[in-house]
Amino acid sequence: MVIHKETMRSANEKSVLQRIFTEGPISKSQVARDVSLNKVTVSQIINKFISSRLVVEAGSGDSTQQGGRKPELVQINSKYGYVVCIDLGYQELSVLSMSINGQKLDSRHTIFGNDDINIAIEKIYEILVEFQEMHKERLLGLLVSIHGIVHKNQVIYSPFWNMKQIDLADTLSKKFDIPVILENEANLTATFERDYSVNEIQNAVSISMHKGIGAGIIIDGELYRGRKGEAGEIGQTVAFESENQSLEKSNKIEDVCSPQVILARIKNAKKLEYINWQLVRQMFDDKDQETLEILKEFENNVAKIINNVIVSFDPDVLVVNAYIFKEFPEILERISNGFAHVSVRNTPIVLSENVKNASLYGGCAQMIRTILGVSKLKLQYKK
Repeated sequence: MVIHKETMRSANEKSVLQRIFTEGPISKSQVARDVSLNKVTVSQIINKFISSRLVVEAGSGDSTQQGGRKPELVQINSKYGYVVCIDLGYQELSVLSMSINGQKLDSRHTIFGNDDINIAIEKIYEILVEFQEMHKERLLGLLVSIHGIVHKNQVIYSPFWNMKQIDLADTLSKKFDIPVILENEANLTATFERDYSVNEIQNAVSISMHKGIGAGIIIDGELYRGRKGEAGEIGQTVAFESENQSLEKSNKIEDVCSPQVILARIKNAKKLEYINWQLVRQMFDDKDQETLEILKEFENNVAKIINNVIVSFDPDVLVVNAYIFKEFPEILERISNGFAHVSVRNTPIVLSENVKNASLYGGCAQMIRTILGVSKLKLQYKK
């Protein structure tokens, strides 16, 4: 019976906290109505949060049409502390800090010339110390976005960084005395789509296409990571054009159609010393034949990838997270229209609203839910 009461109390506290987070400033009476608890219980829970400084009073709301006393409002205390997400990309580091109530505080970006994880760790130390000097609030937790396989908070494989047997989470946790979570980058883009969407997303796939290709999978509102964290490694699937070759020697999907591979192919085809997507856009608009052919091949390959993902998972929505489609929205539109004509599934195929920083926002969202102890917490997207 004691365990039952504690479980119920914990569930009630989480429900109240979730309402305050998502709807605050909000009155105690409105919280009580939303979570179907009596006002006395809700008042006791909220007073406990106020005592811990996690929740603060936020003035008075509007009185009802019948008049009477104005309700006292409460909200999450933005000064309670902040979280940080770090994305370890290809020889680069992107950082986002966010207050516990979901407001963006600061960001950083650093480019390296090698894959030495020790140099990256030193930069992380430097940035986090700088944040601690800037913000009076506590650093509550850190999440690191890994372009690779993560299992049991360990980096199993990372194509971009030489980890040198370093326990990254343990190293950072001991340095700053905070919880540290490691998570796959594509999983975090899926978390972003779930938590920041105006619509409730229960089943979705987010395909992240940069130097590699991965997919974050949401099933029944939760991330699906697979048995050892390898679910969604679609870039490692075999390209069937690799005829008469063993599995080991066959090309992988990301070896032939990742955006970086396409950029390199166009650069080589045009014999250029420098290239970026803006230059490719100009060649596309000028109807350069070699560029058009390479992009058409890319379009066909991505259409096949999307088709295979949709028939495998049947998601409510498929989100593509890739800068190339921000520069060439017409390509994704053609893929979407083509899929609609050949498939009985009416699956929306859309470009992420935050191609550049989806994993960072998703990482902060996941860290905040961890700190608050709320597994499903809907954040409001702060643009």
